[in-house]
Amino acid sequence: MFKKEIQMKDFDLIIVGAGPGGSMAAKTAAEKGLKTIFFERSRKPGEKNSSGCGLGPRMFRDFPEMMNELTPDKCPSMRAGTASRNYFVNKDDIVAGYIMARPTESVSYEPAKSWITMNVYRSEFDPWIAKFATDAGAKLTVSTLIVDLLKDSGKVCGVIDENGEKYRAPLVIGADGVISTVAQKSGLRNKWAQNQVTLVPQYDFQAPSDRIDDIMGDETLGVWWGSNFPASYQVFFNDGFHQGLGNWMNWWDSNPLYYLNRVINLKYYQRLLKILDAKPRELQVHLLPWLDFPNNTHADGVILIGDAGGFPCPLEAEGIYPAMVTGKIAAEVASEVISSEDVSKSTLKKFDEKWQQTSIGQEFEAGFELWNIWKALPFSPKETMSWFVPMIMEILGGIFDWSQPHALRVRQIISHIRSYMPKATPFIMAYIFPLLTKVFEDDLDKLMDPKKIMKVLPKLLDMLPQKKKKKGV
Repeated sequence: MFKKEIQMKDFDLIIVGAGPGGSMAAKTAAEKGLKTIFFERSRKPGEKNSSGCGLGPRMFRDFPEMMNELTPDKCPSMRAGTASRNYFVNKDDIVAGYIMARPTESVSYEPAKSWITMNVYRSEFDPWIAKFATDAGAKLTVSTLIVDLLKDSGKVCGVIDENGEKYRAPLVIGADGVISTVAQKSGLRNKWAQNQVTLVPQYDFQAPSDRIDDIMGDETLGVWWGSNFPASYQVFFNDGFHQGLGNWMNWWDSNPLYYLNRVINLKYYQRLLKILDAKPRELQVHLLPWLDFPNNTHADGVILIGDAGGFPCPLEAEGIYPAMVTGKIAAEVASEVISSEDVSKSTLKKFDEKWQQTSIGQEFEAGFELWNIWKALPFSPKETMSWFVPMIMEILGGIFDWSQPHALRVRQIISHIRSYMPKATPFIMAYIFPLLTKVFEDDLDKLMDPKKIMKVLPKLLDMLPQKKKKKGV
């Protein structure tokens, strides 16, 4: 299916990249009657260092005709999980506690009520989704690296591959990832700023599927919130799992593997590896754009989608769904503008207008606030997590301590929480209230002034008695 074959050089639409976003764009364009070609630099789609991903329920809600065909015989690594576990690791690298979470009662549709993510390896998923595009009539060309844009009188009119072959089309969609040639050659972006892109190392472990099922049950995700390392994610597949972490490029003060190895070497984690009979399979490192809002997504004759356009979620940087949504929209816009023979930047602003009306646009409405709080919380271990972990464990775990009568323990817990307020109060004012204000901006008249709340809270804590009077005294 993926052998290299070029018979025609003139197309209606060229797509650089055959990941989920590029394939969705190619499928949509071909279905709309556009003569479409999409390029993959590897030998097949999905042959990349970042080997696995989680598919959210929104994909199954918004693309049911495709996603309902995703079955284990087509994607053997599939593993749906209902539960997510959050581990809290203190400054002594001890797991101080953990919380299990499942879909809550407010979740409004299936399959979101049944599971959190469907995890798959990209080496299986990407070829599967690319076949939808080729079946629709798009031409897939593999083992072909696009190195430049073809221009006529300064206007983009196609692409040039590493062998000098030229392909013409009035519009080019850049679906070529974080280091996007299309973005650079079109002038939309030379490179990301250091606070716009993250470096993500991860280990891939092999583990017997029966061990994973017996020990992890219906868990599919794990997040390790550390006081000595950035938040680390654990993603389970049918026959293995990933353990990775990342941070923005301007954060690292040591080799990234130093921090990842701190997770792997936790006593708790080593025990988990042993009982899962897990064996390291591969070390992977990739870059991931992580922005508060996508900018410069189009130019004359060019549209950027997915990672190339900076569309991963501003909170947890999930990228497959945004890539597919923006890929579909880009192809729909391409169909409109190509028929009108106007591919100017001013006309292509339709792309921004359309994606901003989707759930991706809703996500980015509070993009800055989400992005900002995430940087300041799990990705600032020494500054924030060092006090956040013990504070949250006091709130969640202290009441189960048998060291004192429970009524006394409640007073001790409140007293200890009060000691964190000098650090917690500025954090809440700087990050929590701006997010709440953004989310509830239409109901601000119903909310109390955040500054007044923060003035009252410490006073309420001070009013709580330190000692309980004995009865009869």
